Amino acid sequence: MSKVSVFAKFSCQEGRSDEMDEALRAVVAASASVDGVESYSYHRGEDGTYWFFALMSSMEAAQQHGDNEAMQAAMPALMALMAGPPDMAMTTPVAANGFDF
Repeated sequence: MSKVSVFAKFSCQEGRSDEMDEALRAVVAASASVDGVESYSYHRGEDGTYWFFALMSSMEAAQQHGDNEAMQAAMPALMALMAGPPDMAMTTPVAANGFDF
């Protein structure tokens, strides 16, 4: 069973980065209750651009993450602050420092 890495890039509505940061902290906290989530992080770039990375233990874990009650409660605030849909990719990890594949 292969691990799954997820990447996303998205933009925040203008002038709402502080609110976005708070919503992202809530989503990351909610991810702690999801089995199979090994790493889950958001990063702020320039001009309201954000980057997301997650490492899941399996495709099943990635799918269950969206069904988790805590995640479902935290995600609406994040979605309401986005300037548009995210650009996402699900991949198979190959090599990295600090992760066990």
